[in-house]
Amino acid sequence: MSATEASSPFVEPYPGYAAENKGPTILGVTSAMTLLGIVFVAARVYSRVISMGKIYLDDYITLFSITLCVIYVGLAGAAISHGGGRHLDTLSPEDVKKALYYTVISFVPGVSSFTIPKFAVVVLLRKILNPGRAHRMVMWVVSVIYGLLAIGMLVINFAQCTPARAQWLDAPGKCWDRQITVDYAMALGIYSVLFDFYLAIYPTVVLFQLQLNWRKKLALSSSLGFGYCAGVITCYKCYTLSGLLEVVDFTYTVDDVVLWTNIEANCVIIGACIPCLYPLIRKLFGNSALGGTSGPTGGNSKSGGGYRGNTGRTNTVVTIGSYAKNKGRSRSKSISQLDTINDMDADGKYIILEERSFHCSTAELTEPDAMGANVQNEHRKPERVAKPDGW
Repeated sequence: MSATEASSPFVEPYPGYAAENKGPTILGVTSAMTLLGIVFVAARVYSRVISMGKIYLDDYITLFSITLCVIYVGLAGAAISHGGGRHLDTLSPEDVKKALYYTVISFVPGVSSFTIPKFAVVVLLRKILNPGRAHRMVMWVVSVIYGLLAIGMLVINFAQCTPARAQWLDAPGKCWDRQITVDYAMALGIYSVLFDFYLAIYPTVVLFQLQLNWRKKLALSSSLGFGYCAGVITCYKCYTLSGLLEVVDFTYTVDDVVLWTNIEANCVIIGACIPCLYPLIRKLFGNSALGGTSGPTGGNSKSGGGYRGNTGRTNTVVTIGSYAKNKGRSRSKSISQLDTINDMDADGKYIILEERSFHCSTAELTEPDAMGANVQNEHRKPERVAKPDGW
């Protein structure tokens, strides 16, 4: 190559090529989604504190997950500051190295941020739907397999090149065929889609078997079924993965994956938070939220799967994630009897748990009604052995 050719100026393939930059859009969207996720996590934690007095394992999982999202956005922003989102051949060699480095490193918190919150959803469903032993085993086996697949993706992320620094052109080395990495990422994505849909369909089926009005069923199913949204987003992310096979302009194309990884993670986190927000909703809008009744009841007759007063109106409020005062409760194997809890919540109401096959709902009663239910149960139920709570 002659000196004249070597010093020839860069020629744009088409007008505006050098000015194309997806970085600001990606940074803006990921920052907005992460901020929205922070709001939902904060609301979840506050709901747990006002209803349960403390936070539990699944709350810590969501807090850790949103922290990973913040780290991910920070690393993505660092990559964008060095040319991420712009065409590779418009960047200086030093900017190419730094943009690739921060992009590769960011996939550690990125993959973790959409994997870990799914375990919070599993813990939540385990507590509120009370599945049978076989179903619990299936849930955890599926969850563990998913976790192992995600760990495998992180290993491949760095093991695909020897040394790993060769990925960001910081050292000479040898890399695997990119098809291996893309195929594995596609397999993880497909499993993630199936897992999301399972976590959404399962509570929907259970809740629609409850004797609730359609508004409650729709609201609760939507809150627990937010995984449908995450599943659809994962499907689209899998579609974008296929475009990485023959990519030369990596800094420009890979940012689509960066964007949708963050959106997926925050959708999973939001989906894990929504079912726990009823105590906050009740605090803001009163007991009539989700169709519950706000007035006291005046009798002790049972009917139709709920606990009814003399007015004949059902006072059942399905309170998801707000049954802190349930330690030491006795649980009956009969699905037609009510289990009573002798602790009162912050509103001076007793919490009654009604069991049905492998799911449960909660009803909030005023003190006289709860006392009446206790008296009825003492006369009609034999002595029961307390069963310890699972986490």
